[in-house]
This record gives sequence, structure tokens and C-alpha cells, in this order.
Amino acid sequence: MRRAVLLLLTLVYLAGVAWMTLRPSVYGSGTSELLWRALDVFARHDETSWITFARVEAAANVAMFVPMGMFPALLLPKRLWWSGIVVGFAATVAIEWYQATYLSATRFSDPQDLVMNTLGAVIGAAFVGLALPGRRRRASRARSAAPVW
Repeated sequence: MRRAVLLLLTLVYLAGVAWMTLRPSVYGSGTSELLWRALDVFARHDETSWITFARVEAAANVAMFVPMGMFPALLLPKRLWWSGIVVGFAATVAIEWYQATYLSATRFSDPQDLVMNTLGAVIGAAFVGLALPGRRRRASRARSAAPVW
């Protein structure tokens, strides 16, 4: 059951990534206007003037691809935790190719996206590979230490 739910979440997530990355425009007019207004407010204050479009976009790319690294690492055997990095990199190459080939009139392929998306996948896969296995071991030790009646 856990695996089926995880697979369903993976498919929903992939549909969301496809929707964000494979359409001609990433923002609707209202979303774009709201984003630029917020960035304008940030730019007016010294404390938040460092929040720029480039930084917001880079952080969003990292955040969007953390699950891309996590889901393969969770679905495959523990020893293949690094597979999420490969999947994230390959998905980014495919997305950037599609944008450059079919959406070049409205979107552009950016090498920084490759770096930021892959970084997100690395964070997600590393979290699963480095943080979660310890929990699994402790849980299995606790089960094995329980008395068998």
C-alpha cells in the first residue's frame, strides 16, 4: 500500500513538473504581475533588496527538483539512493532540450537551470540516502528486539 501511494504521489508530482516546464509560458498574467510587484517591494528596502528575480528563480528550481531526487530513491532499493540524482539530471536535460527545440519563441533553455535542478535532485536523493536509512535500521532493530511470543 505504501508503495502504491508513493507511486501515485510521484505521478502527480511529475505531472506538475511537466505543467510548469513544458508549456509556452510559465506564468499567467496575474501570477507574473504579482511576482513583479513583490520583487518591487523587496527592492525598495535595504534588508530585502537581495531578493531578485534571478535568486527567486534559482531557489524555485532547486525546490521543485528536491522531490525529483527523493521519489526514485524512495521507490528503488536503498543501495540505489543515488538514482534520484541521475533521474533529476536526465529530466532536466530533456526539459531544457524540449524548451530549446519546441518553445524557443516563448521560453529559453538556460544552463543555470541544469545546475539548479540537479542540485535540487542531489539534495532530495542525499536526504533519502543519508538521513532515512538510519531510521529504517533503528525501526528494524526495534522490531527484532521485541520478544516473540
